Amino acid sequence: MSDVETRSGTGALGVAAGFLGGALVGAVLALLLAPRSGRETRERMREQAKRSRDALEHIGTVAKRAASVAGAAVTTALHDERTP
Repeated sequence: MSDVETRSGTGALGVAAGFLGGALVGAVLALLLAPRSGRETRERMREQAKRSRDALEHIGTVAKRAASVAGAAVTTALHDERTP
């Protein structure tokens, strides 16, 4: 990650979180402002909550993978530094 990405928080995880947050806000507003019955609105909210949960689980999986790769890179770098 570049220095600019680190300072501004525009890494892949930041972009994904921003996208998901914007999508969630837009979905909630659309559901609340749409002329539907209470039953239809609740069903749509349940569906959106499931999609959001699935997206968050995916982001968590990607973040864990990235942390694992970063940890391995640090371990390798430390090992290489100590090896004459």
